[in-house]
Amino acid sequence: MTKRIPTYMNVYTKLKGMIFDDTYIKGSLMPTEPDLCEMFNVSRTTIRKAMDLLEQGGFVIIQQGRGTEVLDYKTTQKLNIVTSFTETLESKGYTVHSKSMHIDMVVPPKNVLDDLNQPAETQVVRIQRIQLANDKPVAIMTNYLIPDLVPGIVSDSGTFVSLYHHLETKYGILITSAKDNIKAKIADFLESELLQIPIGSPLLVDRRITLSQGRPIEIVIMIVDASKYEFSVNLTGRT
Repeated sequence: MTKRIPTYMNVYTKLKGMIFDDTYIKGSLMPTEPDLCEMFNVSRTTIRKAMDLLEQGGFVIIQQGRGTEVLDYKTTQKLNIVTSFTETLESKGYTVHSKSMHIDMVVPPKNVLDDLNQPAETQVVRIQRIQLANDKPVAIMTNYLIPDLVPGIVSDSGTFVSLYHHLETKYGILITSAKDNIKAKIADFLESELLQIPIGSPLLVDRRITLSQGRPIEIVIMIVDASKYEFSVNLTGRT
């Protein structure tokens, strides 16, 4: 049974969607707290929690005495904001969907269980899919999730494109940080067939640990056609 999603998470998700579809555009001011309370029929505390999440995600800036301004989230993504592969491509104007998806329960490799803080031989949810951008395959993705956090997700195969959005809207999971390990490799026969590229083509492999308020909730291993995608990292300061 799906757990009840907190009201502030529902409000946050709806407001974020309104920013994504340009109901609230870059540089504009969001409605006032009283207006939002009336719009969603919720308390000021609920609105403040939702707006805090939007600010933490880099979608708005709350300015005392002026209001809440919508930021250019497409630019903010480059500044170490946690976004999914799908969200990043969509922000660049691509139409993204999954060519195929398979969800099952497996005992994953030991390093996956270790990073998820799960005991040895524990079964977790595995999601396998090929992501397409403008109908061209660009990534092979394998996600591992803790089953208790996503009850019933095995039956959700084919019902979502962005896993992060699905975790937020259906399960009320707030993704707060991630740790990425990125390396290069060349495509083997299977990868070349799945991505429709020549054997030996350059690939990027991103292994990410996704966290919610410090707790690891997901591991994703993403194999990407390096000719169609890049990672941008912003670094500041030296010790």
